[in-house]
Amino acid sequence: MEIKKINNRQQTFSGNVTISFNANTEELPKLINLLADQTANLSISSSLVIATFTQTELAAVIKSWPEVFGAENGTLQQIQAASQIHFKGRGFDFDITTKPIIYSILNLTPDSFYDGGRNASVDGVLKRIEADLAAGTAIFEVGGKSSKPHFDDISAEEEWGRIKPFLDAIHKRFPNIVLAIDSNTNAVIEEALKNGIQIINDIDGFNSQAKLNLVAKYKPAVVTMFNGRNFNEQTETLSKTMMDFFTHTISDLTGVGLEKENIVIDPGVGFSDHNTLAFDLIKMKLTKLMAEFQTPIMIAISRKSFAKRLFNLESADDRLIPTLLFEAFMTVLGGRVIRVHDAKETRQLIDAFELLKDQLLLK
Repeated sequence: MEIKKINNRQQTFSGNVTISFNANTEELPKLINLLADQTANLSISSSLVIATFTQTELAAVIKSWPEVFGAENGTLQQIQAASQIHFKGRGFDFDITTKPIIYSILNLTPDSFYDGGRNASVDGVLKRIEADLAAGTAIFEVGGKSSKPHFDDISAEEEWGRIKPFLDAIHKRFPNIVLAIDSNTNAVIEEALKNGIQIINDIDGFNSQAKLNLVAKYKPAVVTMFNGRNFNEQTETLSKTMMDFFTHTISDLTGVGLEKENIVIDPGVGFSDHNTLAFDLIKMKLTKLMAEFQTPIMIAISRKSFAKRLFNLESADDRLIPTLLFEAFMTVLGGRVIRVHDAKETRQLIDAFELLKDQLLLK
């Protein structure tokens, strides 16, 4: 029997896999009975059967295959393995094929657009981590410098000085949690890597040889973002500009020793030289196209200004509901690493997404 996967990279991020089976007359009735027990998404034309499976359905077919045909099928097992998406780094491996993970933001700066100054005490940050762990957070990101529009840059010494006391306390209280840092400063990135940080989130997309050298030396997992402030963005060409950027940055990062499963790509909502709603909405929609790269995709829109411009919500405190709705939209398109200020509410979003995916709309 000839078995082939029908390539649809977007389906990988929905968790679904489409496979064609070309069976002989003896195999065909057995095959149809086996597949019909697991999925209703069957198309039969003469000896050709095309079926679309969820990951759970495919696993059941693989398990039952030897009972029907007398031996395991290595091709199906290879297709199953190739259809999975993982985010891996030192000390962690998250299977995000079908289920998103929560990536909590810990801004340790007084001038962040939303929670600046709220994490002023070590004790407060530790309590926040404890609460977010209870809500299911997988990754915590510390940051010592604001990147909001028109932010005031600070020295590497000041940035690291804000982070280090908190990082020491976090390591002591929670030695096994996965930690990221939000920084585009070479010296701070290296200090973070020396001090146990596992993930580097660079808003400039590792756009210098010095940063790539650090990646080559320490082999961290990374988040590489398309920063529209570094480009002359045009709505007509934004899709091509972004895809060219991700092609280049993924090539650079794999060229210094990373695998695709170590790399998260972020469309950079809120980072635009023009700061217009049109760019933000295009970037959200491009999540679907970004699935072409078969790397984890970040959703980083928490309480950002698109909600202000869409719904006249001046205060970031009022932007939770639009945030959750647009996060759900990007999750359906393939986003799987949700960078948030609100872990509890995001957990509820993920639970609802799982219900929709498995029971109602997205099967």
